[in-house]
Amino acid sequence: MEEEQKLKLQAELLETKLFLQAVIDGIRDEIIVIDRAYRIKGANEASVKRLGKPKHEIIGKYCYWVLHNMDKPCNMLNHYCPMQDTLKTAEPCGVLYTHFEGREVKCGRVIACPALEDLGVVTQLVVMEGDIEKSKKNSGTLFDTHMLTPQGKLAAAVSHELNNPLAVILGFADLLKEKMDSDIQSHEILEAIERQALSCKRIVECLSIFTRHPGTTEYSTDVNENLERMIFVIENILVAKKITLDKNLAEDLPKAKGHMVDLRQVFMNLATNAIAAMNRGGHLTISTRLNASGNSLEILFKDTGHGIKREYRNSIFDPFFTTREGAGMGLSVSYDLVSKYGGDITFETVAEEEDRERKGTTFTVSLPVAPLESEQI
Repeated sequence: MEEEQKLKLQAELLETKLFLQAVIDGIRDEIIVIDRAYRIKGANEASVKRLGKPKHEIIGKYCYWVLHNMDKPCNMLNHYCPMQDTLKTAEPCGVLYTHFEGREVKCGRVIACPALEDLGVVTQLVVMEGDIEKSKKNSGTLFDTHMLTPQGKLAAAVSHELNNPLAVILGFADLLKEKMDSDIQSHEILEAIERQALSCKRIVECLSIFTRHPGTTEYSTDVNENLERMIFVIENILVAKKITLDKNLAEDLPKAKGHMVDLRQVFMNLATNAIAAMNRGGHLTISTRLNASGNSLEILFKDTGHGIKREYRNSIFDPFFTTREGAGMGLSVSYDLVSKYGGDITFETVAEEEDRERKGTTFTVSLPVAPLESEQI
């Protein structure tokens, strides 16, 4: 039975990786994967086309030579390399740049994200580069921060479609590892599956950085129904992580402003952060309620994890902020999605070092009640 489960997990992981590769090749932005020595390990079709070289002349070569015709890692004045910082910090880093070609202005963004880690050391990076906007001006620069809308929509769709199966793969792999002796080959295979699934998850998170405000078309949706669907996906993971769940979902709630795809992504991000904060087990409470004035719905995610350290609290919604023990990039994306519908995300936290007995974090998502005439879902 265990052998059958392993084969099924391997097949699911292979299918997920093939799908992810197809999606990455379909993205118009340039994407490359490099190792710690700055050798290019992979490149999507957009990168190959822009470089104008066959793929076999790119793979295995140094990025600084292929991209900048240099014989050592970039160390140029006014040329920040986010890859170097990501290799040092194991955190996503990015840079915005502007190039002037006559009257043509090219605005772009380069983002480096850790893709694979081994004992806390980054071994591979995913690097993405894309145009933000082209504008013609006699002088100065017109820079629109609401950028990369098509890529943002694609990133949101990819995250939604891939995060769920990846979460299931990771949950079952962890569950099987607990049942096996650490010295047998099957345990090593499961650890390999887990590493590769985490690699895919990091790539998906990296793609999510490109998500920005799309159009503000109004929608309405049933908050409790979306929460129930999200909970169904994470139930096995909660069991594997020894996390108990309480649901306090208020009955007869009105619908909230928001599209179900966006809100499920927000709920999944908050639940994933809560699970990550309780790596030694704990208690997760998910609640819904109508606020006192009756014009807003509140969705609460309360965990008994390690809490958020004081020095991180002003930065957790920043686009590039992440810590191994704190909230990651999903919070920035979630905040953007909720804000789009006139909502807000707030939090209360007690860090473990402040009070071990009361430690934990509660995130509260507030969404306006949808007017009856605008219900579309």
